[in-house]
Amino acid sequence: MTSVPDDHERQSSASVTQRIVSLLNEHLGIQITPSDIDIAHRLEKFKPTENRPVIIKFVRRQTKIDILQKAKLFKGTGIFVNEDLTKLNAEVWPQCDSKIELT
Repeated sequence: MTSVPDDHERQSSASVTQRIVSLLNEHLGIQITPSDIDIAHRLEKFKPTENRPVIIKFVRRQTKIDILQKAKLFKGTGIFVNEDLTKLNAEVWPQCDSKIELT
């Protein structure tokens, strides 16, 4: 997830998880709890003028799929939900996506 508000430099995994749970429940209407998230943490170094991206690993794949399907409900908030892909997979994905639409 990107553009999730970043309060301070030293955010614990628990505080990031709680913030993510609140955002998902509020905007997507999905009732998840902190126990649905295996780990959530921020990337990069803290910069007071920027919000660091958040990596989230869910306990169940279906939770992730549900969130990705409803991610468009974040429209207008500035928050974006994306798959965390390797560089190679990020290059290959658009080709696969266009082939899936053709079938």
